[in-house]
Amino acid sequence: MEMQEKEKQDSAEYTPLEVPEVVPGVTAVDYPEISDFLKNMKLKGSLFGFQKEDVFEKMQKLNSMYQARAQQMRDQARGQLGQVKKQHQEELEALKEQLEQEKADFQAALEEEQNQLKAALETEKAEIKEQLEKERTEAKAQLEKEREEAGKQLEKEREEARKQLDEEVVRARIQIRREMEAQLQEETEQRNRELAMVREEMDRLIERLHMLKSKVKAAEGEEQAG
Repeated sequence: MEMQEKEKQDSAEYTPLEVPEVVPGVTAVDYPEISDFLKNMKLKGSLFGFQKEDVFEKMQKLNSMYQARAQQMRDQARGQLGQVKKQHQEELEALKEQLEQEKADFQAALEEEQNQLKAALETEKAEIKEQLEKERTEAKAQLEKEREEAGKQLEKEREEARKQLDEEVVRARIQIRREMEAQLQEETEQRNRELAMVREEMDRLIERLHMLKSKVKAAEGEEQAG
């Protein structure tokens, strides 16, 4: 987000290039194709700033545009010079030496302008490299900070998860103990009921046994009496 805002700010602050002041009175000019290219130029980002290959490609293209503009100016100048020379060949024979001097001066000024543009490009490349290095350093610092914060957050979440797990284990143990106690209580009550039924059955059997013994004794007594 910061790089996008910086690119927008750079585009908003862009000013037309100026022709080096080789000849007094030369005013600032603007090359539309170069201006549009610089305004619309977007550098591909990477983890630590901008992609070096993309920056180099953009700089090569910009240099080609400067070269094309310079060549166009030379072609236009030569064309105009040739046309003027053709039209005024007879009238300008006396001024040939002066014209040649002016041509040489113009060529020198053009070469000087090209040198200035190359120097400006080198300066711009150096500034971009410095800015990239700065952004790479800032990005690295930000990444380390985020990594540290993420580590702290992860440790905090681990601690909370461990604490929650311990609480769940305690609750599970309590629940299991309660269930086991309830089951044991139910089994105890069931055994008590079964024992009570067995006792009742034994009491009935004992009672029947006593009754049988009584009947046997009574029968034996009757036999002895008879």
